[in-house]
Amino acid sequence: MGKLATLLVTAAIALVFGFLGAFAAVNVFADQLRGPQGASGLAGPPGEQGPAGQDGADGEPGPPGPAGKAAQAARQKPTNIGTSGCAGSSVDVVTDVMIKDQKMSLVKKPVCVVR
Repeated sequence: MGKLATLLVTAAIALVFGFLGAFAAVNVFADQLRGPQGASGLAGPPGEQGPAGQDGADGEPGPPGPAGKAAQAARQKPTNIGTSGCAGSSVDVVTDVMIKDQKMSLVKKPVCVVR
C-alpha cells in the first residue's frame, strides 16, 4: 500500500474505534455521568379545572369625561426634492463622465438635499 492509502485506512479505523469507544463509555458510565435533573423550561401537564365563574351585572354608565385639547395644524415640511425652487441646500452631483484624448470631462447637475 502507498503512503496515502495507509494514512486513509488509519484515519478510518481511528474514526470508527473513536465513535465505538465513546458510545461504549457513555453506556458503561451512564449512571455516573447522569447528574441531578434541573429545570427544563418545558410546560408541565395542565392543572385541575377550576370552579366556574359568575357573570356580573352591568352598572349604570358614568358621566362623560372632560373635553380634550384642540387639534393643532401640522407644520408644513418642504417637499421639493427637485432641481428648481430648492427648499433645502443645492449640491452638484456628477451624473456622467466622458474621456476624450486622455482628458476627463465631468457632467454635473444640481440636486436639492432636504434634511
